[in-house]
Amino acid sequence: MPKMNDLTKRIRSNPFVRNFSSVKIPQDKREVKLSVPIKPVDQRLPPKVLESVMSILVSVQWDRWRFMLPAKPLLKLDVAVVSHGHADHWHPNFWKKDVVVMPDEAIAPAQYGGLRNIVRVGGSPVSFGPIRMVNLNATAIASVVGQFVPKPHANWWLVGTRNAGILFVGDVNIADLATMRHFLKLCPSFDYHVEAVLLPSYGRVRTHGAGEPAALAREIASVADELRRTHGVLIGALPHPICAGWSDFNAAVA
Repeated sequence: MPKMNDLTKRIRSNPFVRNFSSVKIPQDKREVKLSVPIKPVDQRLPPKVLESVMSILVSVQWDRWRFMLPAKPLLKLDVAVVSHGHADHWHPNFWKKDVVVMPDEAIAPAQYGGLRNIVRVGGSPVSFGPIRMVNLNATAIASVVGQFVPKPHANWWLVGTRNAGILFVGDVNIADLATMRHFLKLCPSFDYHVEAVLLPSYGRVRTHGAGEPAALAREIASVADELRRTHGVLIGALPHPICAGWSDFNAAVA
């Protein structure tokens, strides 16, 4: 057996990284069958790109979640990026952050109305050190997919460096998942590179356009498999409130 390099050792020993060959949804008796077996995380991206993805993930707080991965942060600032104004995605530690980045059109929950560390981002990107953040509302997403899209449950963010990019989707309606499929097909034409996608992980819900309780969890698992297979991206899960059986990385509440 060949020796494992340092990157492989760090990834395969980390409890927040999944290496699996099947996807189960605890809320549903059915199982989402994978189209192809999933390679281990350390075999799916070039080492330099994978290191960059993990460094971006640990450099930022994503809504109320953080990723606990074996990587070196890229920022000295303590930064959170917020997808929308729903209070269940905000965290009391926002009061201690150096910067909380949020969409220009979002409204902060009442209990956070006194925050003075908020940076609002509209159509122009914002950068912190090597990390660049692009806010995507319905209009920006529609400009990429070339057609009208329904207003997403939350704004999307493209967060990246020169070496790697992450699409952060903090909350979804079922209709947003079809939009995401189109977006990832077309975004390279707009010079957006995406190596990882962050998605919320739900239990049984009847909101978000779900017709029956397990529909949203099942649909996200299916989309995660499709994005991984079609685009070669890594998938991170934001437990809302459960950890995912379909992700490569699970975040934890900060």
